[in-house]
Amino acid sequence: MKGIKADRIKIKVGNLWESPILHILLTKEDDIIVARCLEFTVSSHGRDEKGALESLADSVKEYVLTAVENDAIDTIFDSANSKYWRMFNELEASQSRRKIKRSLKQSFKSVSNETIQKSTAEVNYA
Repeated sequence: MKGIKADRIKIKVGNLWESPILHILLTKEDDIIVARCLEFTVSSHGRDEKGALESLADSVKEYVLTAVENDAIDTIFDSANSKYWRMFNELEASQSRRKIKRSLKQSFKSVSNETIQKSTAEVNYA
């Protein structure tokens, strides 16, 4: 099993229900992509990332429907094994580092060192 992507998504069921932000781990196992929802311990697979995520959305929908039908909403949160959370966090950190490097490289292309030295620094909260 090789981790390929960590993502945060929402799953929407028509106009009836939208999930909170869910942590999704995509891994490659043999020749298939496995998508895991780490909050519900629900997984699915597909030939590619899109197929795996579409299949996962259907699985999460069924998982939630079953919980509603069985009056088990209080027990719906079923966190994945810690090894999957570690893999998610490592992939997400790696993805963030790559994005920051690209962003920094891009942002400094049009700014001279002299301009930066003459400018004041200020704090902005994200």
